[in-house]
Amino acid sequence: MQESQLSRLLSAEKGRLRGHYFMGTWDSSVFGNDDAADFSFEFDDADTVAEVAPIIENALDAVLNSTLDLEAPDGATGLAAAALVVAWNEPGLLGNDAAYAPAPWPRTTEPLPRNLHTKAAAVLDRVKNAEGNELAQLWAESGEIAEFNAEIARWRSRLA
Repeated sequence: MQESQLSRLLSAEKGRLRGHYFMGTWDSSVFGNDDAADFSFEFDDADTVAEVAPIIENALDAVLNSTLDLEAPDGATGLAAAALVVAWNEPGLLGNDAAYAPAPWPRTTEPLPRNLHTKAAAVLDRVKNAEGNELAQLWAESGEIAEFNAEIARWRSRLA
């Protein structure tokens, strides 16, 4: 196991032990949940735009292609993928998420395909809407929907 993977796993376990763990989540950040943290492992061997872009696009498309209900795992990975698109040019935006996001980020100085920015914006808009969105519904049930929406707004504002 690579050091970055081990670090993410240990950090997640600390959150669980402190009692901050509900619905596979330890905080409202985009990588503050099991699904998004696991998603970051998909980048372990991806170092070029040609390797990274399809991973991001698949996660974004899972959200955008959900016709009826968006399931929480797809919403969480789509949200993380959208954040990675935003953080491509501003990696400092990952802040506390850096412990769970792919490291290093970005993997190359090559620009991402422009269509990923458009898809990321659409995903951020879709994920904030609670209707037909299990992830937003779970945040509403937890009583922390305001924090969740603030996190989405933070990322969305960087794409405007």
